[in-house]
Amino acid sequence: MAPKKIATPLSRKAVLVSVNISQWTARKLDKRVTAETNAKYRATEDAGRYNKRLLAVENLAELGSLIAKARHLHYKMTRPWADDGPRVLANMLFAKFSDEFRVLKRDFNIAADKFAREYPSFVEQRKKELNGLFNASDYPKPSEIRSKFKLDLTVLPFPDADDFRADLDDDTVAYIKRELAETSKNVVSKAMECTAQQIVETVGHMATKLAEYKTGEPGEHLFRDSLVNNVRDLADLLPAFNLTDDPKLTKITNRIVKELCSEDAAVLRANDDVRKAVQKSADDIVAQVGGMFA
Repeated sequence: MAPKKIATPLSRKAVLVSVNISQWTARKLDKRVTAETNAKYRATEDAGRYNKRLLAVENLAELGSLIAKARHLHYKMTRPWADDGPRVLANMLFAKFSDEFRVLKRDFNIAADKFAREYPSFVEQRKKELNGLFNASDYPKPSEIRSKFKLDLTVLPFPDADDFRADLDDDTVAYIKRELAETSKNVVSKAMECTAQQIVETVGHMATKLAEYKTGEPGEHLFRDSLVNNVRDLADLLPAFNLTDDPKLTKITNRIVKELCSEDAAVLRANDDVRKAVQKSADDIVAQVGGMFA
């Protein structure tokens, strides 16, 4: 009988990361206008609230876009750990994640510096647009505005029950170790479920779009190149998300690469036979994953 394989502790396969974002929302509750509006319509005090947009939307659009990209990167390449805050990042993805985050942070800082330089002119322009609603006290000072925008990354080691140390009694230490071990077990289970769900959603979407499409009559069912690219991106990440080294997930990953990623979207749009074969494989993979993790 072959010796039983001992699972590698999650603490040696992953770290915890959190993306820390702070931003000035450029919105302000106007209590005076709120009270006047509620009084005008004889409504109760809690009937509504009037929030002013202190700057034009386009003034903060670039920063907002970069923040959205940072959040997307975080959720795309990590798995849940607690209800919020830090998430699990596989060591296999750490270099890729940190490189992409570093570029986003650089672009964010450049955009924040530019915004801070132009901020006084933005306020002056909005003063004209808000007219009687403008209130100078709603705005941070120009010397303070840059500090309102930050994008940082925090990396922490994943807690390991075997390495736990504390100046506590033996029973308490034993209890904490059991809790840490159970937490790690639950995290892995939840991460694998999350991965299965992502496969079902991404591959299932491909199957649906391919089934709807008809060569020469795309109409509203036309699919873009991103349909295949999204599946390829998922396939690249799946080995790192296989935190239990599950051979079934490895086989699924290999099927996705071989059967769904070998043809470009242009070929799938032009060739009925190839498209139907890929669609069938996508349906089969979704069913297989659903059966594995049901």
